[in-house]
Amino acid sequence: MILNAVEIGRLTGRSEPLNLLDRVLEKDSNALVALTNVTINEEFFRGHFPGNPVMPGVLIIEALAQGCEILLADSQSTLKLSQIKKARFREMVKPGDQLTIKVKRKLEDEFVFKTEAYIQNKLACSAELAFS
Repeated sequence: MILNAVEIGRLTGRSEPLNLLDRVLEKDSNALVALTNVTINEEFFRGHFPGNPVMPGVLIIEALAQGCEILLADSQSTLKLSQIKKARFREMVKPGDQLTIKVKRKLEDEFVFKTEAYIQNKLACSAELAFS
């Protein structure tokens, strides 16, 4: 199942500039792979940091959470991000990077996800996200 940014916005209820995912490449009931294109035109780069633009970690986590929300869209309940565990930032995300977002549902709890963001094949961020 491939989704574009407009379809993603419909599922998550977000529009620009809050919709951080540009495309869903793969999706089944337990996993998802999506893309986020990071451009110099992003508003947050104006202040974070002048002369050395870096995507804020909180926005990387938000992109990961939006991937989870797409998997949760089939749920009958309204679920919100309630917990961020084991968040690790390993690479700086800069303008021109493309983040590959990978989300997997933990089988022992349907509302907890193992998430990862990659720049090419390098792990940039990982976290366990829980929804309630």
